[in-house]
Amino acid sequence: MPTLCQPHPDTLCFGCCPPIRPPHYDPLDFIPTLRREFADNRQRFRLLGPHQGAIVGFSCWALGFVDATGRLAGCLLHPAQHLGRDLRDVTGYGDKCRRERCLAAQVFAALSPEAQAFWLESATGLPCFYYSSRRANPLFHILLWGTPILEHLCRDASQFGWTATELLWRQPFLADRRWLPRAHRYPVRLILASASGAILQTNRAIADTCRLLLSEIDALPGARPDREDPPQALYLHQLPLADDYLDFLRIALGWRRTTWRRAVAFQEEIECLAAQNHP
Repeated sequence: MPTLCQPHPDTLCFGCCPPIRPPHYDPLDFIPTLRREFADNRQRFRLLGPHQGAIVGFSCWALGFVDATGRLAGCLLHPAQHLGRDLRDVTGYGDKCRRERCLAAQVFAALSPEAQAFWLESATGLPCFYYSSRRANPLFHILLWGTPILEHLCRDASQFGWTATELLWRQPFLADRRWLPRAHRYPVRLILASASGAILQTNRAIADTCRLLLSEIDALPGARPDREDPPQALYLHQLPLADDYLDFLRIALGWRRTTWRRAVAFQEEIECLAAQNHP
């Protein structure tokens, strides 16, 4: 079963390695240094094997090239390199390494095989340093739009015979980092639900419609968070409502706590607005 970490035999991501990384670390900034380090680590590993050794600083002696050509970099202790045997405990970070799975990888795992293949096309041909980079690999941003939107877009685009690249050319906001998928996926989902598939054929139509809807939502009297929390107020994550809606309240509108009744009433107001004004 393909994963975002290794969707194909010739594609491998090491974006979550090493286990201790500085904030905003991106391998794209250190390619020459990492190439030397990965080659040295591979050579040392072939000589010494999975020896016990502490990780020093922001590097891991078990992160290296997994092939002789230096095209693929990854964990030399990973089960995939040892017929299913996991050797990562020797670094002292085995449990942490096993837990590591970025949000994009979680979304990818939830997609249908058809949608996985569709969206992977947008990263085709990226060498490992670029595929592992959050700046260079568009999938790290695109996948944050979430399963419902990505499945919907894949289905409609496929009906037109488009690839992901063609879809992104017509609707570039999907890969535009000025948009925040977790903040904006809720209004985008509403637009896609109320519009026909033809909206994809109009360049930039989804983004333009979303901007208009966002301005209308912002003008609603109930859009501002409560100045004082009512006694029955809960933190947003405690409310039994859709994750994308709660993310919208938290990230886009700045809500922190509210009551279930107020959240549901505001949701109904937004969805009525989307259905009436953006068919």
